[in-house]
Amino acid sequence: MANLTIKDLPDHVHQSLKEAARSHGYSLNRYIISLLELSVEERTRRKLMREGRQEFRQFLATLPRLPDSTPLIREDRER
Repeated sequence: MANLTIKDLPDHVHQSLKEAARSHGYSLNRYIISLLELSVEERTRRKLMREGRQEFRQFLATLPRLPDSTPLIREDRER
């Protein structure tokens, strides 16, 4: 496992993290690790979603263009 040192952490951020860790029953170290893990997971999910959207757009581009359905809808409403 790697170690990480954070320099120049504002006091109010440190205090807020300590309070949140205490309220969750975690040590400060464990709480910060859990926040970092969530952040990495979220970033990975967002990347997969972007890639999925690109694949979907590429798939849509391969589909044939359909004619405008407006005249058919109007005709059906008039009946």
